[in-house]
Amino acid sequence: MAEENGAKRKKGKGKKKASKAKLLIPILGGIFIFIAAGGGGAYYMGWIHAIMGWQQPRSHAELELGKPVFHPLPEIRTDLKTGECRAPFMRAVIHVQLMPEDVNRLQDAEMQVMDAILTHLRGQERQHVVGKAGSERLRFELVQIIQNIIAPAQVHTVLFKELVVQ
Repeated sequence: MAEENGAKRKKGKGKKKASKAKLLIPILGGIFIFIAAGGGGAYYMGWIHAIMGWQQPRSHAELELGKPVFHPLPEIRTDLKTGECRAPFMRAVIHVQLMPEDVNRLQDAEMQVMDAILTHLRGQERQHVVGKAGSERLRFELVQIIQNIIAPAQVHTVLFKELVVQ
């Protein structure tokens, strides 16, 4: 019986060593992943370069753009689409904001721009152009119309100096 107890003790010690090894593997794996992720993050953030004294290539580009200017378009007076006899009336004075070198392109195409704007406005109904949402939508559409005509020049925005819908 003493031999059986001795054999059981040896087996018990072997199981304890095996369970410690099984517990040690995930812990070491977790530590390895933590160090690898930390090292990768430090490299990505540039901390390794700073510690090691490595110089990163520096590039610096400076671009002179100039200030955008406002170009006024002629006053727009048009009627809006309706199914009634008396059509709503709209009057607008708009200024186009663009770069100074693009003003000549806009002036050359001003008649086309005015025609396209008037055609677009005559297709609008009163409820689509009133209110803040209507004026913002109209501003976006006018920028797109002008942009399409004077491309590749860039239009920054359209400002309404006056917008009256009756």
